[in-house]
Amino acid sequence: MRKKIISAALAMSMAVGLLGGCSSASNTDTNTGTTAGTTQAQTEEKPQAMGRYAESSVEFPGESGDRIVDMIQLEDRSLELYIKESSGINRYLLRDGQWEKQEKSLLEELEFPYYFNMIYGEDKNRYVSYHDAEEYKAHLVKLEEGQPPKELLEDILSVKKDSGYYAVYPDYYGITADGTILMSDKDKTVAYTQDGKELFSMPQIWSSMEWRPGGFLYDDIYLTIGNNCFLKYDVKEQSGIAKEEIPYQSHSEYGDSSSPTAADRKGGFFVANADGIHHMAQGGSIWETIVDGKLNSLSMPSVYLNKLFVGNEDDFYVWVGTGENDQLKHYVFDPNMPSVPSRTLNVYGLDLSKDDTIRQAASMFQLEHPDVIVELIDGAETSGSTTVSDTIRALNTELLGGNGADILVLDGLPVDSYIDKGILADMKDVLKPMIDSGELMGNVAAPFTEADGSIYQMPSRMTLLVAYGDQKAIDSLGSLEGIKTYQQNPSNLPIRPKTTYENLLRQITTISYNEIVDGQQKKLVPGKIKELLETVQTVGEACGAQPSFGEDEESGMGRVYNMRFGASGFMDSEYERVDTGKSSIAIDSANGLSGLIMSFAVINKNQFTLQSVNNSYIPKGVLGINKGSQDMELAQEFVRYVLGSQVQGSDLSDGLPVNLKAVDEWMVDKKSSEYMVAVSGGDGYELAGSWPNKEEKTQLFRLAEGADRPIIVDRVLLGIIIDETKGFFDGSLSLEQAAQNAENKANLYFSE
Repeated sequence: MRKKIISAALAMSMAVGLLGGCSSASNTDTNTGTTAGTTQAQTEEKPQAMGRYAESSVEFPGESGDRIVDMIQLEDRSLELYIKESSGINRYLLRDGQWEKQEKSLLEELEFPYYFNMIYGEDKNRYVSYHDAEEYKAHLVKLEEGQPPKELLEDILSVKKDSGYYAVYPDYYGITADGTILMSDKDKTVAYTQDGKELFSMPQIWSSMEWRPGGFLYDDIYLTIGNNCFLKYDVKEQSGIAKEEIPYQSHSEYGDSSSPTAADRKGGFFVANADGIHHMAQGGSIWETIVDGKLNSLSMPSVYLNKLFVGNEDDFYVWVGTGENDQLKHYVFDPNMPSVPSRTLNVYGLDLSKDDTIRQAASMFQLEHPDVIVELIDGAETSGSTTVSDTIRALNTELLGGNGADILVLDGLPVDSYIDKGILADMKDVLKPMIDSGELMGNVAAPFTEADGSIYQMPSRMTLLVAYGDQKAIDSLGSLEGIKTYQQNPSNLPIRPKTTYENLLRQITTISYNEIVDGQQKKLVPGKIKELLETVQTVGEACGAQPSFGEDEESGMGRVYNMRFGASGFMDSEYERVDTGKSSIAIDSANGLSGLIMSFAVINKNQFTLQSVNNSYIPKGVLGINKGSQDMELAQEFVRYVLGSQVQGSDLSDGLPVNLKAVDEWMVDKKSSEYMVAVSGGDGYELAGSWPNKEEKTQLFRLAEGADRPIIVDRVLLGIIIDETKGFFDGSLSLEQAAQNAENKANLYFSE
């Protein structure tokens, strides 16, 4: 894996740089199966259609610890791999499914302090692009067997700005058949002769990638990225006007701006993304899905697509990274495989599109069960603009009628009501062996086991709330009274970062939820809403909270203060606030190791101690089985699979594992020597951190295993508290009236 250095300023500019869009929308011609519905209509039995692309893996050469640097495709469509091994950089060719090591890498006379990118030109020559160690200057070198490396565009790449930085940092090169060099940099691609004479330029959209995968040069066709679309240029015309604007296939936030592409050698091209491999014919307007990503690894949240290659037999290769290693996936059409799997498992959740563990498990489960398709149904997407309450009511009607999805992801749903009404199946026989063996964490399993031993729900991940900083402040988090008393002392720093009153209300409600709500009686504890509002007011006055901030307030910080970070109101990490003395503590949501890099940097810098918040955690991806499932055996197998070490062993940054065998996988130091993060701000603040080491991970998982207080916030109740008390924070309601309004509405909700 490449060493990663990420700055806060760069992260913000990435979001800004990709804004904008083409006017036309993407169309994709594909059989997508079931959509919003959670039941399947009975149809006449028809002959099963056969034939679909099957996935296999091509093992890379080398040993553990070797680094895959780059891969290119030659004229005959064979793949050429460059890998950094203990002996140096070596070159391999893939022939008949086997890697053949070449005598020379062609890079022997060059030094690469960082990564490098190989280019195979239309002139049938190899080129390499890299940056040197001294000043991070860009280089482009032509490689020919039997000839010394030849530096190109030296004058262009040597120009510096007044700031002292180089003016050009290329993110792609293409070489035409006559040797013309296409150099992509920021918002344009410029064509040069090999001696550096500029010929013409082609506008494009700036890319946040160090090397953009979303484009290629084939023959005279140059493809690059535009505003929510691909731009297709004809190089021989030497024009700055694109011949075509082709809308992205993907409807994700950034579309296909970082999706790998490949020419079809007929004037059209392919693009690979999480939805699959898709084709756009020359002059076409509709995307055709060739390989369905739902049925293979392409849709896995852990997978990053690096490059796409088209083989000689209507097959495809996709070089992917998983965060832990690199893999080469091969897709070959299998005429004997059913076009659509014969069995369907429906999984429903309110925010399923954000649950990477469930999505990862669905892809992995399908790979192991080619006859099964796992349909993920996101309640937020299928319900349109209706409220959460309306969505839940519609779901309840469906479930009470004996219908609905096989698997329910119960986050935000009225679980107790489902148990009382007999909607959920008892999973004791499925999970008890995992609990008895110690595979499932006891502190997670026990709170979700009924008094009679029945198990109707089980979290698939946990968000551990951790804190570091002033010990008195951390100790105060045990109660509303403790928080208020601590913050009333004028000598104490604000216990919370500056934000909106709604965020503070969410945060303190989450921390104190079991104090505010009587879980046994299913009602509010009398007087606690008033105490909650008083505490939030005290904390808010100390940190400068407002109902909302002007977007441009404090040089643009207003929009940051207005941000909402999920239902709990907590951002992933508050390290900067406590490190700079603006807050007494940081409360972080431990969802994965990458999110704790800067936390541990601040802890080590200031000699803080990582601690859990009240030994509490937020259960995530809580699984339940619909008793009305038409395939109970398959549903049980899926639950067992999600909670197994194979799925739990992947760090997807959406929660910590609940499987102790999987913790062993997390403890392996796979990135410690090559992963670092650095941040810098306009105010001069700088901090660098590296991947958590074994000792730090041990601290984290010791806290996770000791956290025995799940916080299960009722989303509807939280919404009631927020809506009914807004007037108190903007001055339109008294404390007593706001508290009474919230209690009245909450009691009505509980009575239903």
